[in-house]
Amino acid sequence: MFQSIPKKKCKPAGSRRKRFNGLHRIFISKKYILAAFLAGMAFTSFTCPDQASAQISEPKADQTLEGDIQQPWVLEADEIVYDRRLDQYMARGNVKISKADKQLTADFIRFDHKTMHAYAQGNVVLTVGQDILSGSSLEIDLDKQVGSIEEAYLFLKENNFHITGHKIQKTGENTYRIDEATLTTCDGDKPDWKITGKDIKIKDDGSGTAKHATLRVKNIPVLYSPYFYYPANRDRQSGFLMPEFASSERKGEEYNQPFFWAISDSSDATFYADYMTTRGLKLGAEYRYILSERSQGTLMLDGLHDSKVDDGTGDSSKDYGYEDDPVDVLRTNENRFWFRASHHQQLPYDIFAKLDLDIAKDQDYLREFRDGYMGYEDTEKYFLKVFKRQLNDINDPLRVNRLNLNRIWPKFSFNFEPRWNDDTRRNGNTSKTLQRLPFIGFDGEKQKILASPFYLDLESQYNYFWRDKGPRGQRIDVHPRFYLPFRVQNYLTIEPSVGLRETTYRLDQKNFGDESSSDRWEHRELFDTRLDFFSDITKVFDLENQGFEKIKHTIRPQITHEFIPDVDQGDLPRFDPIDQIDETNKITYSLTNTLTSKSKPVEVKQAISQHPAAGGNRQTPVNYDYNDFFRFDVRHSYDFENSNRSFSPILARLDITPGKYIRADAEAAWSVYDNDFLSHNLQASLWDHRGDELYVDYRYTKKSKEIDTDETIQSISGKLTMQLTDRLSILLDHKQNIEKSLRIRTGAGFSYQARCWSFDFKYTDEPNDQIFEFKVNLFGLGEVGY
Repeated sequence: MFQSIPKKKCKPAGSRRKRFNGLHRIFISKKYILAAFLAGMAFTSFTCPDQASAQISEPKADQTLEGDIQQPWVLEADEIVYDRRLDQYMARGNVKISKADKQLTADFIRFDHKTMHAYAQGNVVLTVGQDILSGSSLEIDLDKQVGSIEEAYLFLKENNFHITGHKIQKTGENTYRIDEATLTTCDGDKPDWKITGKDIKIKDDGSGTAKHATLRVKNIPVLYSPYFYYPANRDRQSGFLMPEFASSERKGEEYNQPFFWAISDSSDATFYADYMTTRGLKLGAEYRYILSERSQGTLMLDGLHDSKVDDGTGDSSKDYGYEDDPVDVLRTNENRFWFRASHHQQLPYDIFAKLDLDIAKDQDYLREFRDGYMGYEDTEKYFLKVFKRQLNDINDPLRVNRLNLNRIWPKFSFNFEPRWNDDTRRNGNTSKTLQRLPFIGFDGEKQKILASPFYLDLESQYNYFWRDKGPRGQRIDVHPRFYLPFRVQNYLTIEPSVGLRETTYRLDQKNFGDESSSDRWEHRELFDTRLDFFSDITKVFDLENQGFEKIKHTIRPQITHEFIPDVDQGDLPRFDPIDQIDETNKITYSLTNTLTSKSKPVEVKQAISQHPAAGGNRQTPVNYDYNDFFRFDVRHSYDFENSNRSFSPILARLDITPGKYIRADAEAAWSVYDNDFLSHNLQASLWDHRGDELYVDYRYTKKSKEIDTDETIQSISGKLTMQLTDRLSILLDHKQNIEKSLRIRTGAGFSYQARCWSFDFKYTDEPNDQIFEFKVNLFGLGEVGY
């Protein structure tokens, strides 16, 4: 009944040989290898390699294409037995059946080549791509990838899922069903956490569901859910995302449930339902889309019918307003919303369009909903990262909306930009808010005029200033500047220049709303002169193998004289600063220190380090990276026209941006008359490779006519993150209005990160609210918090 071939002995099978369609080749060595096509398998003789090869029919060329159904399965084993009656193969000892990225190994395999059914027993391991299914015994249809395995263990590489169960049913190539199972993303025999459940189903995209799921920490049950869903990491897919919980005095208990909709490969949306026991239900939606490599957009809208208002009665302002609000306006509206959007579009003729929208119903909305899903902080980070757009400050009552059309040539640029300032002070007087509908600018950089020694740059713009009440009209301003630079013995540069300015107005209304004299024309002609003396003193330091290849230190002493004559501008409107250009006759002297680094890009350094000792071309040109990582500028002016205080404040600015570990921006103004600082500001970050980081933002501005400020402002804010161990870090943050002795916010928290989970906790104390937050992240499944 059986024809058996032992491992060390080999006998000719006789003269009976038959050609079977689908038989590819037979090799016999220390292991016998049988390769057969899915079109059909049969085998009637075994031979020894030193005697002869089996007579075979060669496959057609199109039968060996990668991924084709006709690609051969390869069977390897220490011993192969063929059952003629059952027309099946029995393989023992180091058995392996493989095809492309699929492989089945076991101690014993019975294989029916007609139905493509296989039964495996003993140390069974089925590998499909990077996923592994193992157990004691397996029955499977290799063609359809359907079967079941006993005492099973399933590893899904994409999400690092470890799943165990008494029996796992394989319902497709990447789908599974388990009656009772445990799931975790922790490696090892004793996971920190696991989820036990029934009727677990794993879909083709890697997502799954379970019924009667229990989360266990160190085998102790801590959370139960009658139905559990976990998302996939493979592809974007529709489904509920992890909810957000919160509790505060202003909002009460809060539950925010997002739902993600994968509309297509190039667009998706997220919907939010945020229920607050004190305020009501806030609904929100985000829509994101990509049209091409340089064309994409995002729209965000959320709002609610607020059950609480700040109408000035009782404690409403204290409980639901903001005592430190710089905009002293009540919020009496119940219907509230915030709409923001950005769209970038590449247009024909190298025109690039940007649309930025930011419309809020009231001045408190952004502060009210600063944190969490769709909060101001997350929104600002998103637009900055994706669109390089900086939102207006959270306390700014004016929200800028614009449509910009930009065209850039090698030496010129054109901008068309209607700009609308949305005034959130709905209960205040917003009718005088100034709008630019539109702004048009055409500028040219400094460039040589043909073959002459003269240079030219250009600033020009058109504006239509509009508001409901008050002066409005059109303005054209053209300001070219001509230069004649020359050098004195290679160490001094002298650059005289003259600017010519023509400004023309067409006023729709005269003198703040007088309708009697509309369509009035005004104009202004100005010239200004400038004379620069400067010299660049440089030294290059060679720092090979010390991070930078070279560092150049440049010191530029400079003296500049500026002159603008006194011109009568009394009848001109005051739309923005260039409408009132004061008489100027001053000398400014400055000293600037700059450090510029020269280094190879990282990929170039790697290529050079791997360059063979011989061969290749080491002379390939390299595009170096240059970075002005240190700049310190000090300047002072003497004004001939100001008889009371001829000397201006001494201004200093420091910028440090080496690329890693430190970033600092500082500026200060010192009064030589008051012998005191008029302002000094510092914004700095320090960090290291461990994850420790310190951020400080200090602001001070003194009330002074010398710098045209109406009040003294002094504040400080900071954040500190310390990595105590590889897993534990702490977070501290604080913001203080020093001038008013008002604490704005204080927070403290910690983060613990294990190999397969993390826990974050933070407490925030604000004058009107106290917030507790915690978040548990089970890696591979998502996060949940309160």
